[in-house]
Amino acid sequence: MKKKNYLLLGLTMLLCSCQDYLDKPASNDMDIDKAFATVIEAKKVMNDIYSEMYGNAYNVTARGVIYDCAADDGIGGYAPLWTDKVQFGMWTPDDGGGDGEEGSIPTIGFWKNTYARVRKANLFLENIDRAQGSEEDKVLMKAQVRFLRAFFYEELIRRFGGVIILDHSVDPNNYTELTNQPRNTFEESVEWVCNELETAARDLPSNVAATPNKVGMATSAACYACIARLRLQAASPLFNTDSPVSSEYTDIQCYMNYDKSRWRKVVEACKKVMDDPTYSLESPQSEPDDPELEPGTWEYYYRKFVDRQFKYTPEIIWLSHPTIDGRWEGVNAMWRNRTENGFHWMNGSYQLAMEFEMYPSGLMPSDPESGYDFTNAKQGEDRDPRFKATLAFPGAKYDKYTYQPWAGGSDSNNHGWAEAVLTGICLQKYIDPMFSDSDPNNGGRGNCRRNFTRIFALNELLLNFAEAQNELDATPSQAVYDAVNQIRNRVGMPDLPTGLTQDEMRKKIWHERRVELAFEDFRFFDIRRWRIAEEVMNGKYIQGYDVPKPQDGGFYNIVNVKRPLIFQKKDYLFPLGTSEILMNPALQQNPNWPKLSTAAN
Repeated sequence: MKKKNYLLLGLTMLLCSCQDYLDKPASNDMDIDKAFATVIEAKKVMNDIYSEMYGNAYNVTARGVIYDCAADDGIGGYAPLWTDKVQFGMWTPDDGGGDGEEGSIPTIGFWKNTYARVRKANLFLENIDRAQGSEEDKVLMKAQVRFLRAFFYEELIRRFGGVIILDHSVDPNNYTELTNQPRNTFEESVEWVCNELETAARDLPSNVAATPNKVGMATSAACYACIARLRLQAASPLFNTDSPVSSEYTDIQCYMNYDKSRWRKVVEACKKVMDDPTYSLESPQSEPDDPELEPGTWEYYYRKFVDRQFKYTPEIIWLSHPTIDGRWEGVNAMWRNRTENGFHWMNGSYQLAMEFEMYPSGLMPSDPESGYDFTNAKQGEDRDPRFKATLAFPGAKYDKYTYQPWAGGSDSNNHGWAEAVLTGICLQKYIDPMFSDSDPNNGGRGNCRRNFTRIFALNELLLNFAEAQNELDATPSQAVYDAVNQIRNRVGMPDLPTGLTQDEMRKKIWHERRVELAFEDFRFFDIRRWRIAEEVMNGKYIQGYDVPKPQDGGFYNIVNVKRPLIFQKKDYLFPLGTSEILMNPALQQNPNWPKLSTAAN
């Protein structure tokens, strides 16, 4: 009789009916012997696990709906998007069965689906040694899958805090193990993931940029980048504290003590990659692909640092496998403006727009000395080059279109569309200005050219390093200045002013993260780990232009959009679904979310 393996978290997994290679329904059990007969067959299994990086869970360009539009950097337009429920305090433990697509809040579905991914990884790691083939290949494959499993867990911890660590397949006949699994503490969860990543790193190459057929493969640098991201979360005020948000289940939500050395662990992980000469920021003086593009312009920045056409720059640490030409992509349908045949479901906030400094002075637009004009369509002139590459502002001109969100404009709500244009600011990042969805030759709405999405890159790592090192220094060191200035200088922005205090530098780093990593699913998590979400969201409004007005008749007045945002203490961590707790009474709900009287929590 052939051996049959399962990884089940609660009885929900018995009902799982995904059609993935390793996830057959119960009536059609997988043939383990066949799946792992040879290394060639096992690679198909490994590639199936890699394919999770295409999907909505971890890839903002596939998902389209962005976490940052559930924070203070944007707002969802027309459609029942889950961002509204989160921004206005209406989400519950039982919202959403998916990974964050459209109306599906990534709560109950994200938890359950992650453990389905872990199941596939565990089955692979338990069976790869039986495959016939090169031992060297098997060692490399095990390291890759070990990394992927750790990455899945890192993203789970990012949302929920302490998790259930399962590093083996659970016997479905062992009812006790299935229904009595408490969550590991936050500290246990973090340490297990980091140890797994350290183990994987030992058997992975540091860089695969020179090998085209290995693009998207896990590397040791990706392991350390993942450690740095998780360690940064763990060292931050929400978790690195003896004063948790709630008195419930404190060891699941934080360490229950402050330890400055946790910042040191972030620095150490970052340095593993920063000291590798194969990774570097591209210089603003390097020759652009198009000799007509000048450093300091938004076009130059876009082509060098944002363009997702298939090219591997020395900044990239790990990316999703590239899409194919003509593939539908959520970001292209939901973020594009109406002139370009998009839905315009995602709106940038005026608050974010005002975070982009003036070029080349580095002054904030709100500074009276900046020369910024609040009243006309030239608001995008003389701004940080990242501004126009990140946000389409009113009157912005691109190669194929001009963004016109005012009444009567080509992107307004006056052309038979629902009320999707809310702020008059459209998301531009990831949108290829050279590729028009309105061109019938390009296949229609949502289609895109072959591209990829960064998962880890050196710009994030430098900002992680700067933040952690600044927390270790009584006065900001030159290393902190250098890390931030590298990112600013490559787009032509001036150095930070010298003589900053630790707190002043902290605010500069927070600002730089907001601008540099805008719409990459960072702001949502940053304001939580910094423990400032209540301050920047609760009772505040997302602001924008007065879009029902014509361009010369009041459009440029700044107005509040929808209603006040709501952020409560429970919102710092995601809730676990009621069904999960009903089937596993040992599973603790996150603080301040509704409990069940039948559950042991």
